[in-house]
Amino acid sequence: MDSRFFRRRSIAIHFRVFDEATDSFIGRIGDISEGGILVYGPNRLKVRKLYRLRVDLPEQGGSPEAVTLDAKTMWSSMDVNPEFFCSGLRFFDLDKPHNRAALEALLSRFTLPPEDDER
Repeated sequence: MDSRFFRRRSIAIHFRVFDEATDSFIGRIGDISEGGILVYGPNRLKVRKLYRLRVDLPEQGGSPEAVTLDAKTMWSSMDVNPEFFCSGLRFFDLDKPHNRAALEALLSRFTLPPEDDER
């Protein structure tokens, strides 16, 4: 049984995720919830490391857009595909308006509704 507080949601586009501090590519979003994010990437992420994640979004009106979220790596392991690692990161500081707004933008604009919510 899954002991998650928040339901995972599939994302319509597998956005690229970067470490904002180093501008290095971490991977692509696998799924997302109000509590965290699953990222598939070329490298194992250090567990318990804090990141400011930058997610580059599709351009709207001709100008690039990105959101940033603070997250901590909870686990990281080799994926079924040995060319990738999958890492689970937990969002934190969601009480800060900037972080909450960034998460809401991703959830409302780019996720697919959970199967039992479709009507």
